[in-house]
Amino acid sequence: MNEDIKKIIDCLKESLKEDPSSIVFGKLNDGIGEINEANFLKLGKYYDLLSSTNGARCGDIDLWGYSELEKNQYVLSDIQDEKESWLSIGQILYEPLIINRFDGNVCEFIVDDGSMNCFGELDFFLKNYVFGSGYCKIIPNSEMDDWFLFLKKNGIISE
Repeated sequence: MNEDIKKIIDCLKESLKEDPSSIVFGKLNDGIGEINEANFLKLGKYYDLLSSTNGARCGDIDLWGYSELEKNQYVLSDIQDEKESWLSIGQILYEPLIINRFDGNVCEFIVDDGSMNCFGELDFFLKNYVFGSGYCKIIPNSEMDDWFLFLKKNGIISE
């Protein structure tokens, strides 16, 4: 994960701690410690995020913590390949959010029709959609969303 995203996460963690009402719309946990090599390989690029924040609630985007990952893999039963390329890492408005463990691309899996809406590599997704103005593109009516307003208040989004 690039340093800019780590700085954003650290900044937002502090701001969330200062505002007790933020628990409703946002939470960035402390990062996890080291894990065994087999689990590290299974997590792929998602490990970088877990080391900065072990799970997060970012408005209508939820990112699973390490302990939640295993129980949320059931959503992949119809798309998982023999290499087990996919890892379910969260949800956007209750639609599964998945990452390709090998190339780091993040997609929203639309359960109803089995399609995918891809957002690019993990760092791009985080910077532009979770912590950026792209949040408005994937979350309806987000201009008044508490997470979006929180990002603006903290100078993460300038629009």
